[in-house]
Amino acid sequence: MPLELREIDADADFPALYDCYMASYGEPMQPFIKLFFPTLGKPEPPKDEYDEGVARLKAWHVLDPDSCWRKVIDTDTGRIAGASSWKIHRENPFAGEPPPFEATWWPAGSARIFTEKSMAKLGEPRTRCGQRPHVYLLSIFTHPEYRRRGVAQQSMDWGMKRADELGLEMFLEAGEHGRALYETNGFAYVEEILLDVTTDTPDERWVEMQQLAGTTTAWLMWRPVGGHYEEGKTAKPWEGTSI
Repeated sequence: MPLELREIDADADFPALYDCYMASYGEPMQPFIKLFFPTLGKPEPPKDEYDEGVARLKAWHVLDPDSCWRKVIDTDTGRIAGASSWKIHRENPFAGEPPPFEATWWPAGSARIFTEKSMAKLGEPRTRCGQRPHVYLLSIFTHPEYRRRGVAQQSMDWGMKRADELGLEMFLEAGEHGRALYETNGFAYVEEILLDVTTDTPDERWVEMQQLAGTTTAWLMWRPVGGHYEEGKTAKPWEGTSI
């Protein structure tokens, strides 16, 4: 089963990408993803919810000119073994007043507010530190049946090569399960992010969302231009600046 990195077909691939995404984040279960795709972990989600998830994953790509996906396929079967979603920011993505993140897949109310606050907290460190052109790894995942075969590393190799070709630094938010991969590839820790959003007036739905998402810790990680980092020696562009 040779595995090969390829560009996705945006017209045809998103149902299979979505299936691979859900299988990956469902084993082991990563509850925070349920804020974005509430059917995670459901063996047979309702068709309308499934179709909405596929359509939204595709829309996030096709409506964003900075978005870039790569897939790793099993060349014997054509099956998607894993994939990665990147943002190639050739300009500062936080210049001016970026539009607010809106979790419109949740109805107006506590569920939507909880998700939007969670995303704001996750993104705040990169907004503060990444005020320059850079490559951002949004998501990388491997189907459980293809793990330990270098699928994610193929994606990482592509992303790092592309960043180096463009002379750009890189950022990502690492979860518990991805940290070792990023450390191996020379990413340095910038900041720990505890995703524990609160409100002074929690209603029943807010409490349900807290239980749905669980308590998650993430880490903003960074790779300098060219990838060579030495603790205490490599300059961090955001230090000594006021943003």
